[in-house]
Amino acid sequence: MSERDEKRERDENAGKIEDEIEALKAIYGDEMVREEEDEDEDEDEGVAMKSSGGREGKDERTKRRLLRVVFSPSARAILSMDCAFYPSRKPFEIEEMKTPDNFDWDFEKAVRETKDEMYTNNNNNNEVFAFEFIEKCKEMFEREELEAKKRDEKEKEDNERYARERREKQKHMSEDDSKMKAAIFKDHLVSWKHEGDPKVTPLLETELAADVRKRFKSHPIVCYEKCRFQAHTCRGVTTIKEIKIALKLIILDTKVQTATHPRIFAYRIPNDDDFNDDGETGAGKNLANILRLRGAENVFVAVTRWFGGTHLGPQRFKVINSCASQALEAVGAKGFEKK
Repeated sequence: MSERDEKRERDENAGKIEDEIEALKAIYGDEMVREEEDEDEDEDEGVAMKSSGGREGKDERTKRRLLRVVFSPSARAILSMDCAFYPSRKPFEIEEMKTPDNFDWDFEKAVRETKDEMYTNNNNNNEVFAFEFIEKCKEMFEREELEAKKRDEKEKEDNERYARERREKQKHMSEDDSKMKAAIFKDHLVSWKHEGDPKVTPLLETELAADVRKRFKSHPIVCYEKCRFQAHTCRGVTTIKEIKIALKLIILDTKVQTATHPRIFAYRIPNDDDFNDDGETGAGKNLANILRLRGAENVFVAVTRWFGGTHLGPQRFKVINSCASQALEAVGAKGFEKK
């Protein structure tokens, strides 16, 4: 395609995008649909205006348009319409998407796939389709809100039942296990540093510790938005003592000792299942829910988090859950077997 043809195509695209944006504003109003400033394009515009007296700068400004679409107070998306491509050669991009915390993990992925599918199925890809996409998204958001509400209600009922069952199971714990569990949680909640030097702990020199080491695994570190996460797993766990050993094995790693939250953990063993948030409120509980929902047995899982300077908000729980689930699948824990 020649430079002249590319310019003509870009101008045609820009005209269609301009008309589409005005139509969307008229249909939905500024509260739902409004333009966002494109900082990168503003910089390009400044350079172009200096070199050509402003006319070329105006053309460059039409290269990319950002459109904010608000579906609800907690759900929005920013669409990027590039005049070099949309709508003649490819769909607009979803620059950013914000969804409620209780939405399904794969919801955002489903929205993006829907966008691409709608564009592919469009009878004429030279036509705009943002209106159809927004209408489809509204339906998807409304449907997911209802599903999320049902999940929340079910989770509340499940948590109440889970708490009752846990209390009942703990009645059958031995006195020694009960004391050891109380000691683990007391020490852990304060800080691993108050446990004494783990390298000289006699517990790690026992035959049981040697057996736990064979079943224990620290998995590769996962990076997300400058934060790092690492899962640790142990299969075939049947006693509180094994959990205490696994917790000490984690902290032997000097890198873990520098973590913001070294040992967020959950476990399920005969007569007991529990969790610890390790300062990341709600994280351990989420891990425990995953183990319960997947029917895991005789398993221990922990996640170490290093804060990288970026506040992830509720997204951090999704990353922690995903990191733990993938690690449990990798070791073939009961309830996490690969299909």
